[in-house]
Amino acid sequence: MNVKDRRIHIFLQLFFLLIGIFQLIRLFGFLQSNTFAGSLFEFQQNELPFLSITASVIASFTALISAFSMWTRTAWTYGFTLFTSGLLFMYHLLSLGKAIQQNSYEIIPIVIVLIVLLQSFPFLLRKSYRTA
Repeated sequence: MNVKDRRIHIFLQLFFLLIGIFQLIRLFGFLQSNTFAGSLFEFQQNELPFLSITASVIASFTALISAFSMWTRTAWTYGFTLFTSGLLFMYHLLSLGKAIQQNSYEIIPIVIVLIVLLQSFPFLLRKSYRTA
C-alpha cells in the first residue's frame, strides 16, 4: 500500500467512525424529542417511526463496524465498507429530502457526507477488487 492509499484508508476509517457517531447522536436526539406522540408502529408525518429508527441503528452500526474493520485491516474490510457506503449513501439521500422540507440546518452535513461517499466509491471498488 503506497502513501496515498494509506492516507485515503486512514481518512475513510475516521470518516466512518465519525459517521457512526453522528448517526447515533441523531438517533438519540430523535428519541429524546417527542416527535412521535403515539405508537412506533403508527404513521406520523408520512413515515413509520419504527422503520426510521431501525434504519438509523443499522446505518450507525454498519459504519462503526466498517471503521473497526478498517482499523484491523481484515480481509473483508473493503467489500463490507463498500456495502456500508452504499447503505449510507441511500440513507443520507433519503434524509436529504426530509431535511429540505423540515430543518434546513441539517442539509450541510448530509451533503458533505454524500460528497465524501461519492469520492470514496472508486477507491473502495479498486481495493475490494484487488483483495478478492
